[in-house]
Amino acid sequence: MEAFMSLLTQHPPVLILFSMLLYLLHIISCEFRRVRNLSGRQGPPTYPIIGCLISFYKNRGRLLDWYTDLLAESTTQTIVVRRLGARRTVVTANPENVEYMLKMNFNNFPKGKPFTEILGDFLGCGIFNVDGELWRTQRKLVSHEFSAKSLREFFMHTLKEEVGNRLLPLLESLAAANGGVEVDMQELLRRLAFNMVCGVSLGTDPCCLDPSSPTSPMARAFDVASEICARRGAAPVFAVWKIKRAFGVGSEKRLKNAVEEVHADIKEIIRNKKKERRLIKLVRVNGLD
Repeated sequence: MEAFMSLLTQHPPVLILFSMLLYLLHIISCEFRRVRNLSGRQGPPTYPIIGCLISFYKNRGRLLDWYTDLLAESTTQTIVVRRLGARRTVVTANPENVEYMLKMNFNNFPKGKPFTEILGDFLGCGIFNVDGELWRTQRKLVSHEFSAKSLREFFMHTLKEEVGNRLLPLLESLAAANGGVEVDMQELLRRLAFNMVCGVSLGTDPCCLDPSSPTSPMARAFDVASEICARRGAAPVFAVWKIKRAFGVGSEKRLKNAVEEVHADIKEIIRNKKKERRLIKLVRVNGLD
């Protein structure tokens, strides 16, 4: 011990380095106690530097269930998730918090860059992925259309047609086939939703409700893009998918190809609709002549 103290007194740089090391250990110890106390009340087990990266990685395949379990254990129905490589995330199921953010003080809670980055390659600058003035401008344009009585009636008519003429007969036929057939209802309802979206927004019918029929290329591309974007949000470290996107490899390459296919299919639908309108207009003009 005396030799060690003599070394410190004879070599000031060593003394300074040793003091800095003790101070650093003290800070880490205090931070460890702080995050341990916080994690016990407001979120998953959290550690200095890495945060809750271990728990997040273990539950990356069931994030929704994991968040639900943590929220159920929280007395405030709100948790704080801190992990290395990502920004601090606050998750809440408290009705008062939700009302405050979405209704009373909406302008103070934008989606933010982390959210828009995840979906930007897929949704672009659409209303679901922008903030501020751009969001308000698009909302005004959309609100006029979606508040129109004719659109609501068209939506309800399309829904009744899909359910009454396709979904229910399909379920009846599957139930009657060889004593019944096991059906993946989630997949079936996903196909129904895709048919509805295409019918209402694009005016086209992909005819992909029947599970035995092949999925349309646009539906497959849409599913791939949605899944990869969801994986971005569930990635333990955001830098990983950003690096893959920069080099155009792996899942990010598949995402790019899927988005290009969706855009190409939609452009083709728009071109065909324009041709139909021009043809109808031409027929009407010739009929009048």
